[in-house]
Amino acid sequence: MQIGAQIAEAWYVSELGIEALASIALVYPILILMQMMSAGAMGGAINSAIARAIGAGEIDRAANLAIHSLIVALLGAVLFQTIMLGHGAKVLDALGATDLTRPGALTYAGIVFLGAPSVWLLNTLASIARGTGAISIATTGLTLAFSVQITLGASLTLGLGPFPSLGIAGAAYGHLIGFTLGTIFLAAYILGGRTGLPFQKSKICFRLEYFWDILRVGLIALTSPVMNVATVLTATILVTQSGTEALAGYGLGARLELLMVPVVFGIGTVLTTIVATNVGAENWKRALYAALTGGIIAGTLTGSVGIVCLIFPETILGLFTNNQQTIEAGSLYMTYVGPAYFFLGLGLSIYFASLGAKQTRYPTFAVAARLGIILICAFLIQPESLKSIFLCISVSIITFGLLNLWGLKQPGWKRY
Repeated sequence: MQIGAQIAEAWYVSELGIEALASIALVYPILILMQMMSAGAMGGAINSAIARAIGAGEIDRAANLAIHSLIVALLGAVLFQTIMLGHGAKVLDALGATDLTRPGALTYAGIVFLGAPSVWLLNTLASIARGTGAISIATTGLTLAFSVQITLGASLTLGLGPFPSLGIAGAAYGHLIGFTLGTIFLAAYILGGRTGLPFQKSKICFRLEYFWDILRVGLIALTSPVMNVATVLTATILVTQSGTEALAGYGLGARLELLMVPVVFGIGTVLTTIVATNVGAENWKRALYAALTGGIIAGTLTGSVGIVCLIFPETILGLFTNNQQTIEAGSLYMTYVGPAYFFLGLGLSIYFASLGAKQTRYPTFAVAARLGIILICAFLIQPESLKSIFLCISVSIITFGLLNLWGLKQPGWKRY
């Protein structure tokens, strides 16, 4: 559903023109960073901690971990609000904002990051639900959020039906309201004790050890989305030097890459729970088998998407824009990067499995290697050479996937 929401948003914003599409392309890496940190990195750590506690038969500990995770979520939201609401203009200028893209980017960012608490809380509550095994409930809450984002976002952006036409602000309001409603739904369900966690006042206590159980995995895992988005931002800065049309085309292509995250996320979060539960029960052999199997399945799914993009790039991009320069830049991206999507799915799914096993060293190294390749390319290639930029992105993704696979062969996964 998240994929549908992102594609839909790209479509209805594209109806406003190339400048609007380029504007959200500037904000999107920061927004996806917040999503990846709250749902993938810290969310995976929360999922893992709760599943391990349940696997070990410590239900009261799992409930306490859930309460502590909500506090962590609020702190994460405040961090993003401080940066983007207080210094958003500086951040966007550093990313290459121009007089054409800055106003729209600031408008979109100002509204979306006002709702940062709803993003962090929704993803944290969904992680709590997954950790207890209530995966369908987590999916329901997220589906509600994205459904509202699509319908309300499109209506407010384009002025459909009785709704006013708010332009790019409408897309942001759709995001904010959707995530707020999803948060309310999951909070009512989980805190009402319907997932089996006993939220009794007499058994809830605040201890540093509970925070540490989450943060010892989460803090290390946070480096992964930070470096992932730093990779996208570096490429974005390079592409901005080729003009607004090229930036819009790359924005559509990069959005597709980042959309692979929710494709893998559905598999990855299940892997986190399966691996963490088996680790809690000391069944390392089954945990390793699940990680490898999930990696192959995820890689096959994302690889299939990459092949479609490789074969039909202009058809796909034509759904969002008729600007020929934008389509050419986006097609070039898909041609070079699409074939590497198998390794993106493989690496991301193993990353999620590693969170469940508390084995974050090698996935972090894999992400650092990917960023390192992009940074080296930034110094060696001409910024105007889109082919060279996209080729470097492809090589970095392949490296990322192979290094994550290599991590499964290391001693941390051989405790059986």
